Amino acid sequence: MKYVFTLIVILALGAACKQKVLSGDQLNKKLVATMQNFLDKESHPGVIFTVKEVNYFPDKSKHEYNCEFKVNMHSNNADTIGIMTANISNDFKKVERKR
Repeated sequence: MKYVFTLIVILALGAACKQKVLSGDQLNKKLVATMQNFLDKESHPGVIFTVKEVNYFPDKSKHEYNCEFKVNMHSNNADTIGIMTANISNDFKKVERKR
């Protein structure tokens, strides 16, 4: 009986620790927040980036999202909106900026 209880506890912990799959609006917000954090950590003196929206495609073979972001860039001399592309891993820990 003790072993059955231990097995049930281990299975419950394993199920509770499984990563939740995001979709829809939650995924959009997480991708925008991940890119915003990436741009904030890069050193761009005097430039402020604000990520506005994202279009993405999940690449299941590489376990990442291919993203295209609309970004507002504001500096002392300019204020413009442009497009940035990046690949973001499924766990949102790695960002590889393309352009």
